[in-house]
Amino acid sequence: PGQYLASDPRGGRAVMIASAEKRKLVYVLNRDSGGNITIASPLEAHRPRTVVFDLVGVDNGFDNPIFASLEVQYPEYEDAVLAERKKKTDEEDHDKMEEVKRQDVELGQHGDGYTKQLAYYELDLGLNHVSRRWATSTVRSACCL
Repeated sequence: PGQYLASDPRGGRAVMIASAEKRKLVYVLNRDSGGNITIASPLEAHRPRTVVFDLVGVDNGFDNPIFASLEVQYPEYEDAVLAERKKKTDEEDHDKMEEVKRQDVELGQHGDGYTKQLAYYELDLGLNHVSRRWATSTVRSACCL
């Protein structure tokens, strides 16, 4: 991962790194006795079947660090649809296979079941754990936070 990078705005206690799809890692930052910054092992906050559009750190005072992510979680029915199409193409000849390819649904059409969400991930410093706290639906045209 590494397409998106966000830090905790309150003192740089943590950094979240996310890739465009699925992977999210949170690094806890500490200072040693000499004042040097040390980076702890990454904590995983992965979500399967998720596309990330933007990532920012949220200022919430001295509470646990929170990161906001604008993302779309695409549904699991894609695997079933692809398996059904493969079964059809195995049974039919080459001409029918070309027809099935032309019938593919484009992503992003109205009513296709994809909702863009603003999701909040909280790093619990006491438990050293990252969790997705809550998510709210946003307009489909949102692209930045």
